[in-house]
Amino acid sequence: MIINAADQHISSTCSRRLRHQKDFLAAIEDLVRTHPAATDTTLRVARDFAARMPRSRDGHVAYGLQGMMRRLGLARSTIAAHVAILRELGLLAWVSHGSSHNILRSRLGERFRAGSGYRGTATIYACCAPPAWDRARGMIRQGHGYRSRIRAYTPSGQAQAIVDARKRQAARAVRRTPSYTAPPTDLPAPVVGENKTPAVSQTPGSTSTATRNGGRRRSTGYSAQETKTAIAYAQRLRLEVWWTRAACVRRLAFALRPLILAGYTSSEAARELASWRMPHRPKNPAGYLRAELQRRAHAGLLVLPEGSVAARPQAPADDEGRGYRAMLARRVERFGPAYTRYREQLAAPLRAAVRALASPAKTEQPARWPLRWREPEEEFFASLPPQASPREVYRARVVGAAVPAPRDSAPAEERTWAELADHAQATAAFSRLRAALAAPTAPAESAVSR
Repeated sequence: MIINAADQHISSTCSRRLRHQKDFLAAIEDLVRTHPAATDTTLRVARDFAARMPRSRDGHVAYGLQGMMRRLGLARSTIAAHVAILRELGLLAWVSHGSSHNILRSRLGERFRAGSGYRGTATIYACCAPPAWDRARGMIRQGHGYRSRIRAYTPSGQAQAIVDARKRQAARAVRRTPSYTAPPTDLPAPVVGENKTPAVSQTPGSTSTATRNGGRRRSTGYSAQETKTAIAYAQRLRLEVWWTRAACVRRLAFALRPLILAGYTSSEAARELASWRMPHRPKNPAGYLRAELQRRAHAGLLVLPEGSVAARPQAPADDEGRGYRAMLARRVERFGPAYTRYREQLAAPLRAAVRALASPAKTEQPARWPLRWREPEEEFFASLPPQASPREVYRARVVGAAVPAPRDSAPAEERTWAELADHAQATAAFSRLRAALAAPTAPAESAVSR
């Protein structure tokens, strides 16, 4: 029990946070009777907290003492005493303490007037699970305190978790809506001539499933007992591997067949799957599992029985480069005639027409910054005064340094206009060339003559 009040806050408690109502209800059912002062009233108070848990994403519940007095019909001191029992058991921890200070004064500031009302600060509790309950349930923690998480289960914890999951599944099946209709237990016999798929004869020790049109699907080769064992194997693995919990248990059992045949236990298979470091939940966990097992088996990362995973087709290696030479031959056959015609008939006239219509070549422009070299080091030191101050040395260094010539805007502007003129002449030359080539009676040679 947690007697010290300083250890009953979420920053200092040893209890683990709970977000779901069903987990908190299971914890209070198991632990409330362990406190010497707990009674049935303590259970009523705890269940009132559990009923309000779904309102918060983090499982936090406001104390709401006046509301609890009205709902439970209990005195203020009685509720406070039983809430203290829940805190000592580690089932509740303070998130924030309430205050009678009117927060409307600080919130409204200068706008607060007489009659604005009163509003105090509420006490917030977090629903938690103490370490004793986790140990009794066979759950192994990762971390310590309020932010700790369940990392794995002991063998007894796995069995108990499976029993709890089956109970919840049975409870959901009972709470069916009136419109729900259960599927028929036995399907009608197939009618001869209706289905196109011939019936597959069943062999002893194998199972087959009826299809919609009355025929029979091919057998998987596994008996009913083997299928049942594989489903139980998948259920145990789903409790330890987080990204497989959304998968259909039958599809997951079929995807785990290679590991079952290799002799992996459910815990060993869970450790293998946990080593894959999944960053997110896959959309199809069973399909991803089959593909990843196939990839790892063919890459030599996982040893599985021969034939347990499908063969991975691979293209034969082309060490002699036959495929590359065939690709080059296809390209030559496809684009060779057009390129030959261009080289023999069109290249020379087009180049001559462009040279005739284009402007003369541009003259070489002088360098923008003339090069100025600094004098040798001996001459520089000889030019300094015998007893020079730092300012005089700095002035002499600046005067003697290679200072770039000032930029002249006029030559730059002249070069810019010259470049624009060259672009304009080239554009006009290509326009005349296109017009000459587009004319039906004027070949490219006429453009050259002009």
